Amino acid sequence: MSFEVVHNQQLFEYFVEHVKTSTTNTFKNDRTLANVVGPLLTSIHWSVSKINEVLYDLVGKSFDENIDLTDYLNQRFLNKQHADWVASQKLSVNIDSLRNSIHFKTAKLGAKLHELYPDEISEDRLCSILAKLGYIFPYEEVNMSVHRLESAFDRVEFSSSDKWKVFNNPFVDTMYATNDITNFSFSYTYVGRQYYNKFQYFDDDLEFDDHYNFEQLEFSFHLSLMKPQTIHYSKEFISWVDEKKVKPIATQIPIANIVNLNSKLFDYRKILYKNSKENNALKIIF
Repeated sequence: MSFEVVHNQQLFEYFVEHVKTSTTNTFKNDRTLANVVGPLLTSIHWSVSKINEVLYDLVGKSFDENIDLTDYLNQRFLNKQHADWVASQKLSVNIDSLRNSIHFKTAKLGAKLHELYPDEISEDRLCSILAKLGYIFPYEEVNMSVHRLESAFDRVEFSSSDKWKVFNNPFVDTMYATNDITNFSFSYTYVGRQYYNKFQYFDDDLEFDDHYNFEQLEFSFHLSLMKPQTIHYSKEFISWVDEKKVKPIATQIPIANIVNLNSKLFDYRKILYKNSKENNALKIIF
């Protein structure tokens, strides 16, 4: 992956220099991402396969399936899957039409539904029909699995074996720290609360001395495959830091963005997943 530094250039260079002198200059995810994504890929494939057992016979449509599970990481596929699921919410099933079908499986489903519904009800929404047939869980999972997969790559931690050998941050008074979304950042893992976290959780008078505002750094960083965004502090937070005479510090320090994320998102998801699964290490080349 190629990155472009967008904030805190000096801080990043300082970090890289410390990495070079560390006993190890490689970083691992320790299979954490793979342990999350692997089951999610299995889950989305199971839910789609399961609901497709009856979906086409009920409404003449089915959800797309992938033979290669990593193909479910394709955002275009996930977008289409979500759109198809939303569209299916508007579908209805006519029980009598099913019963009169020339196809044995469809007619059998119609007969079963006829037994499950009172005679005066001959049509119902697809989701209610699926609930009657015992398929509501996989049906809902088609949607939920999409959202879980999308968010699995939001914050992936990489650390060296020297992670906890913290070192001082000489740029603590001059660094840029906001709620911006960047693809490479130094995010919160250390104990303590940043000023923004203090503000969020009502320690308004800074009563408790559990601050951690990146005065020290770890041999650790986070990668995110979210779309980069500039997210300014709220006027309420700025008013609060002005009153307390403290520097606005968020829960992460933004550093760099991937230069071609839009066109390579699918590839980068596969790369991160594969390397986490194989417990491969990475290096920062600057």
